[in-house]
Amino acid sequence: MNAHNPPHPVIDAHMHLWDRVHGTVQGKTPVVPVANGVVRIGDNDVLGMPAYMLDCRARAEYFIAEMEAAGVGGAVVVQEYLDGEQNDYLLETASRYPGRFFMHALPDWFNADGVAAEVGALLSRGFRGIKLPAMHLTGTTTLDDIRFMAAYEQVHDAGAVLAIDLCEDEAQVPAMRRVLDRFPALKVAVGHFGMPSRGGWPGQLELCRYENVYIETGGIVWLYRAHGTGFAPALDAVCEAIEHIGADKIMWGSDWPRTMTDFTYDQSLAFLRDTDRISETDKARVLAGNARRLYGFPADTPAPAKPIPRITEG
Repeated sequence: MNAHNPPHPVIDAHMHLWDRVHGTVQGKTPVVPVANGVVRIGDNDVLGMPAYMLDCRARAEYFIAEMEAAGVGGAVVVQEYLDGEQNDYLLETASRYPGRFFMHALPDWFNADGVAAEVGALLSRGFRGIKLPAMHLTGTTTLDDIRFMAAYEQVHDAGAVLAIDLCEDEAQVPAMRRVLDRFPALKVAVGHFGMPSRGGWPGQLELCRYENVYIETGGIVWLYRAHGTGFAPALDAVCEAIEHIGADKIMWGSDWPRTMTDFTYDQSLAFLRDTDRISETDKARVLAGNARRLYGFPADTPAPAKPIPRITEG
């Protein structure tokens, strides 16, 4: 951290927890745990998380340790079909660590006829966010499918947040615009920074013109992994987004633990936290202020915290 920059409160607006991997890709190809961070997707073994996760469980205790080491005070948990739904585990975790996490539930969007009822049941269980991994639905249905409208309406009426990961390009943007035109006050967080390196801009970024639509950087270090730990193109993208939609619509997220197969958690934060290219005022918004506003973290949470000094610094 730059010595002249004061510590900012930090909220991680995109990360994952899971108790057991039991996922699919596009509802078809199975994803199962092997060992030592390795998962099997169909017939292929890949490192899906850091190898120290010997049992392939991304437990809250691992992440809380990462948070405290990096000076992060709160986190937003999203889900992915790649891991399998973790709704029960997330509610259990929220009760064990009150105030630490904002939890998104994952319903079965492949069951278009039943998803609205499931969303209602999940909201009634105490979830304040619903996840839509929209990229998995390509070729199956569209985001403005009439059967989804009652689900969006329930999220809207509950004042909950819809976290959505769109496909790589802009193909799903027109349908998402039609959803937002119908529910203009719907709270939405667009994941993976709108896929700027995969053809997602300007369409996905421009969704932030709607009043309650935000965009978060979860996975941005993965998108620019070929450029190494400086993440210069990722920082360029954040600066460009600030110029186009304003710093009050952007949130930092890590995509822990998947991106930690390449980089450390602190590295995924440091390229924004330590840069001089973004003003301290805008940095405060991106690192915590916007997430606090969207997700309802208390005004005094999290308190500013310095990262724990590294033994290698001495």
